[in-house]
Amino acid sequence: MTVCFTTLSLCLILVSLSLCSEAHESLVSSTTSGLRLDLIHRDFSPLSPFYNPLATHSERLENVIRRSNSRLARHFKPKCISPSKSPCLIESTLRQVEGDYLMKLLIGTPPVEILVTADTGSDLTWIQCKPCKRCFQHINPLFNQRASSSYKTLKCTSNQCKAFEGFTAKCTQKHNRCRYNVTYGDGSYSHGHLATETLTFGKTSIEKYVFGCGHNNRGLFSNSSSGVIGLGRGALSIVSQLEESIRGRFSYCLVPFSQNETRQFRRHFFTPLTKLYNLHLEKVIVGNKSFEVPVEKPGGSVQSGNIMLDSGSSMTYLPKGEFYDSIVSAIKEAMSEVETIDDPGRTFHFCYKTKPDIKAPRIGFQFKDAAVLEIPESNIFVEVSDGVTCFTVAPTHWPFPLPIFGSALQWNFVVSCDLRKKMVSFQATDCSKKV
Repeated sequence: MTVCFTTLSLCLILVSLSLCSEAHESLVSSTTSGLRLDLIHRDFSPLSPFYNPLATHSERLENVIRRSNSRLARHFKPKCISPSKSPCLIESTLRQVEGDYLMKLLIGTPPVEILVTADTGSDLTWIQCKPCKRCFQHINPLFNQRASSSYKTLKCTSNQCKAFEGFTAKCTQKHNRCRYNVTYGDGSYSHGHLATETLTFGKTSIEKYVFGCGHNNRGLFSNSSSGVIGLGRGALSIVSQLEESIRGRFSYCLVPFSQNETRQFRRHFFTPLTKLYNLHLEKVIVGNKSFEVPVEKPGGSVQSGNIMLDSGSSMTYLPKGEFYDSIVSAIKEAMSEVETIDDPGRTFHFCYKTKPDIKAPRIGFQFKDAAVLEIPESNIFVEVSDGVTCFTVAPTHWPFPLPIFGSALQWNFVVSCDLRKKMVSFQATDCSKKV
C-alpha cells in the first residue's frame, strides 16, 4: 500500500499516502517535498514478518476479514481521546498488523528503531518507556529516555501540555511534569509523561516532536508495536505538529490482494470531507436502481458525515435493515444466473459459485456534491476461496458504529485528501505502478 503526502500530510495521516507495489507494499510520498512511507500488508506481502508462505489465499483473506470485523466492533469507540480521524519526503515503513498499519521509525539521540501502530483515531503519539509499571508485551525493548540526549519532559505550564488539556492528569507543583491519560473505547489505555524528542523517518528528522512516554499501558495492543503514532487532527497529532510543512494535503493508493484490470476514469471525482475523515453518502446505485441512505436517528449530526473513509478495514459496512437488504436483492436480481451459496465462514452475506462469464451490475456510490463513484467489479466481488466469490459489503447497526467505506472499495484509486479545503478526490489508476 502506498501513501503519498503533499509536503507532510497524513492520509493514513502523514502526508500524501500512496499505496502501491506488486508485493502489496504501499508508498507514502509528498507531491512537493515531504514524507514517503512504505506500507506492507500483513498477510499478503512476502516482506511482512507475519507472512505465511504456506497459507492459502482464502486463509489470508479470512484473517483480513476477521480483523475488519474486530476493528468495527471495538476500535471505533474512542473514549478519552480526540474523536478526529485523519492522515515531504520523510521515509518510513508501515505494516498492517491486526487490522492496523505499523510504521517503522527512529526515536531519540542516538536513534533507536521502534515500530508503532499508525492510528487515524488517535491524536497523541506514545510509546512504552522505562520504567514501566504495567506494560503489554512487545518485541522491541522499552525505550530508555534517560539514554537519549534529546529527550525532555514537558512542564505543566508548557503550551503543549495545555493543548492536551482534558487528557492530562493533574500536575503537581512539586514535580511540575506534564502527565497524560489516554483511554480507548475497548478499555485499552496509556498513562505517562508528555515530552519532546527527535523522530527520524528515513533521512528526515523532526526535532522537539511532542509525544507520550508511557509508563502504564494495558490493553489490546499488538506485541509487534511499541505504541501508537497519532494521525488524527488534534493539536498534538503528527498532522497538526507538521501542519506548516504538509499544508493539510495527502493521498494514498491501495493495492488489491490480486491484480485485476482496472476501470479508468479521465477526470477526478471530488466530494466534501468532514471531520473524522467522514464523507456524506447519499445513494448507492445498482444497475438502473438507486437506494437512498436512511436519515440518521434523532440526535445525530448530518454535518459530521455518515460514512467513514477507512483504509484500516478491508470490508465496507452499510446501515443494516431495508437499505442494505434492498441493495443485495437488486444485485441478486441482476445476477439471477449465478448459483448462490452460503459463506462457510459466516462473514459475507452474499456469495456465489465463481464462473468466468458472470457479469455483475454497475455499482456506484453517490456522495454529496459529487458524481457517482463507480466501483470496479473486482473491488466489490472477491474470490474468498476456490470457487467461491463474495460481496465485500456487509451490514452494520445505525448510526453506531458509523458505516465504513473500506479499503477493498478503494483498491486501485488514488485517494487524495485536502484537510484545509475539506475535500477528498478519487482517481482510478494502477496502484501497483505507483511506487
